[in-house]
Amino acid sequence: MIVGEILQERHTGNLTVIRPPLRKVLYWSQGELVLITSSAPEDSLSDFLVRRGVVAAERAAQMVTDDPTDAVARFHEAGLAELSWRQTLLREWLTAQFVPLFSLDEGTAAFTDDAAIAPEKRVFLLTTAVLVLEGIRSITNGLVLRRSLGDLKREIGPGRDARFTLDSIPLSESERRIAESLHERQTIEAFLKQFATESVTAAKVVIAMMTLGLFGIIDSTTVEAAPEVNTDDMQRDLELLAAIGSSDQRSLRAVGLSRQLGSLDHYQVLDVPRAAARAQIITASEERKKLYDPGTYPPIVRDAVQAINRRIDEATLVLKDAVRRQAYDKLMQQQSGRLPGELQKRLTQRVIAEQNFQKAKDLSVLGDYYGAIVLLRQAVEFAPDHAAAWYLLGQCQERNPKWRRDAAESYQKALSLEPNDVDALISLGDLYKIEGLASRAQSCYEDVLKINKDNPEAKSRLAELTGKKK
Repeated sequence: MIVGEILQERHTGNLTVIRPPLRKVLYWSQGELVLITSSAPEDSLSDFLVRRGVVAAERAAQMVTDDPTDAVARFHEAGLAELSWRQTLLREWLTAQFVPLFSLDEGTAAFTDDAAIAPEKRVFLLTTAVLVLEGIRSITNGLVLRRSLGDLKREIGPGRDARFTLDSIPLSESERRIAESLHERQTIEAFLKQFATESVTAAKVVIAMMTLGLFGIIDSTTVEAAPEVNTDDMQRDLELLAAIGSSDQRSLRAVGLSRQLGSLDHYQVLDVPRAAARAQIITASEERKKLYDPGTYPPIVRDAVQAINRRIDEATLVLKDAVRRQAYDKLMQQQSGRLPGELQKRLTQRVIAEQNFQKAKDLSVLGDYYGAIVLLRQAVEFAPDHAAAWYLLGQCQERNPKWRRDAAESYQKALSLEPNDVDALISLGDLYKIEGLASRAQSCYEDVLKINKDNPEAKSRLAELTGKKK
């Protein structure tokens, strides 16, 4: 499905879907759906708001412009409800436009790479993956399901480097059980035959997992390329072992362990049981650090030993902290049977994201905004639900006039995660005011006062804009 490629490759541009008389344009930014426009008047935001009883038809007509992409911005400027409620309505509207597209049995679709629309024109979703799941679940036409599955003789396997994870998407118990049952490559047909009594659900799970990249198609190119990589790795290892010599068993064991790190969990790295107490974790960590002290190994194996030490530090950081350990154990349970190293990779990314955020805060205080931006971009990529990181990213981007549009997007993303974040609302309002967008700035300040009617910053800014004393 074309949506799967957009999501997985993080494309930015427009997807036009045509099935006469229907014509819809889906706007994407970095693989996230941000807006849908339609040729049908009944699909418009103004019509949706009237049907929901949010606004009268006369008021809704005043929000309509010649440019359909202005609908969201005009809705925010109207200030008809609190920001959190407006965002809820916008998500419902976008869902109502997106989900039915999955059931189209014919039509044409074409994607065009293009610049992203302005942040104030977007609907901010936590993740488009949720809408994709809803769309696939809504399919009732057997022909559409069959076409979406494609050639049943194709082989599938657990996806590699997927953007999403099973625990990050809201699956039902039966859907999760089916999704977690794929451990090795097999044909789509063979996989579906395992679920004869729930074949429709299994088919939808396969379609969803392939769309989100959690299941991957295994082709001959992929299969044939693997031995070449393995051969190169084997050759390097043989050369290293030859250089060490058979008499240095300690170094040989260290090299062997370093090659297994990707398939070991944190408990195995520290060689402790799952029920180990915090004191046991710390003691085991100290013992492992002494055992694999780089200074006690010959130079030729120090890279391998340093890799072991990094994993020891990482395992200790997670397991000695009760909250992190609980989250790690939960992920281990959910990821049971998945690709080796996938769990460790995800936990590593979360740790890196938090470390980057903390370091970026220090850099921003010192005035190194570019350095902070570099760290924060990776942080929000690894942890897209980190609202504070999005907010700090916006603050740093705003320092450069060329990046103000990016800053507005970051603030909007932070607010989509934390709608009542007063600081983010004020910052976004200030940014709009600098850009000469007075009505949008006013809407932000008014939203702050709906959350906290006595907020002095919002009052003073609003008074300055309106020329009235509050």
